[in-house]
Amino acid sequence: MKFFFSKTDSLYKIFKTLEKIPTGRKVEIFIDPEHSLFDNEWRGKQIKEILEKRNIQASFVTKKAKNKEFFLSIGLEVTHLEQRNIEKAASMFYLFLFNIKKFHLHTYESKKYVFALIFFFEALLIGLIAWVVVSLILPSAAITIKTAEDTETIIYNFRYYPHQNS
Repeated sequence: MKFFFSKTDSLYKIFKTLEKIPTGRKVEIFIDPEHSLFDNEWRGKQIKEILEKRNIQASFVTKKAKNKEFFLSIGLEVTHLEQRNIEKAASMFYLFLFNIKKFHLHTYESKKYVFALIFFFEALLIGLIAWVVVSLILPSAAITIKTAEDTETIIYNFRYYPHQNS
């Protein structure tokens, strides 16, 4: 059996769902990484008590290392789904385009040089956009004056003879 809990599901719903599972079953539990369950270890211990009381073999499936460490510290079985690099890049690109706030939070939490690099490129992009807008709004003209005709030097062949020669 598989159970999925979103971040909007209450702790009461999670506990009651786990209590309704028949004894001795194997289950996989997916909990959203941003759920309030991960704020306090005591809630995780309550889940562990329910699972032990009902003799349920549960495996918690996580995508983030932080959640994996949470379950391991309590002593629960964890299956960690590691994202491939291409999936990470695609999700980061999606967040950059459509959810910039979550993108900034994610890059800030990673505490790598990527955050500084991304910040630099965003500042550069904003500066470039500002320059384009200003150059389109402000009138500017460059006047170059060229003559219509080119001047040429004219050379006449004159011959000079002394005055006494006839």
